[in-house]
Amino acid sequence: MQIEEILSELENTTLKFPVVAIERAREEREAITPKLLSTLEELSNNLEELLEKSDYILHLYAFYLLAEFREPLASPVIIKFFSVPGEIALDLTGDLVTEDLGRILASVNDGNLEPIKQLIENKDVNEYVRGAALKSLLVLVAQDKISREQVIQYYQELFSNLGGEEDYYIWTSLVINSAELCAVELNEEINRVFEEDLVDQFFIDQEDVNDSFQQGREVALNKLRENPRYSFINDAISEMKDWICFRPSEIRKEGFTTVFVHREGTSFSSDKKEKNQAKKKMQKQSRRKNRSKKK
Repeated sequence: MQIEEILSELENTTLKFPVVAIERAREEREAITPKLLSTLEELSNNLEELLEKSDYILHLYAFYLLAEFREPLASPVIIKFFSVPGEIALDLTGDLVTEDLGRILASVNDGNLEPIKQLIENKDVNEYVRGAALKSLLVLVAQDKISREQVIQYYQELFSNLGGEEDYYIWTSLVINSAELCAVELNEEINRVFEEDLVDQFFIDQEDVNDSFQQGREVALNKLRENPRYSFINDAISEMKDWICFRPSEIRKEGFTTVFVHREGTSFSSDKKEKNQAKKKMQKQSRRKNRSKKK
């Protein structure tokens, strides 16, 4: 199977996961990487047109393969793709943003955090993309690529410089991430944003923060390192093969109107309300699991 044949196999969904094509892409890593990069670059300039290609899926394979390859040249291309204002990036990638974008960004990072910081601080960018960029810093801490102290110092800057209620989701994500890091150094800042009612307590409240702080720094860091949500993308096949879009019997059983469904079952074509409900449900379940582990 030649490069163009591999790309052709990965271009559109066929309801069957293309294991052989992915394996061949790995074998041809050096040759296929420029093709994947140029594909994402071209698509990022024409996202509106991509919306019209309902079966197109090559961009999703590209994200995961480039992350598996640890390709640093993918970092600016991926950031450009997700920097578009509004919800179009979510419409084109679905749950990838809230599930794995943070891990993807961390996997292709070359040590320069400025592009990630710019993504976090760009108020024109979708809030869930900004939240994923925040999460990427925790992945880099968990993988010992940057220090906990480095991230806490940056978080302190964010606590001082973020806007008001318009950054509601980012405030909440910042508090959640600070709790994950056991960032007791930021206790004053965290208390302030709770007092100013800038945190969605559906996701995290002060009791949650206090519980996290009581566990101690080393315990928190070990939990991050052991948590697969803060790992690099190491295997595109294992990350993608169980998505519902590759299980047609479940699509028929559940009555989905589109085949673009992530492993958690949220449709790529869901409207904003449905997306938000799904994300809240997913994150609430995640919190429950995390809290149960503490007991």
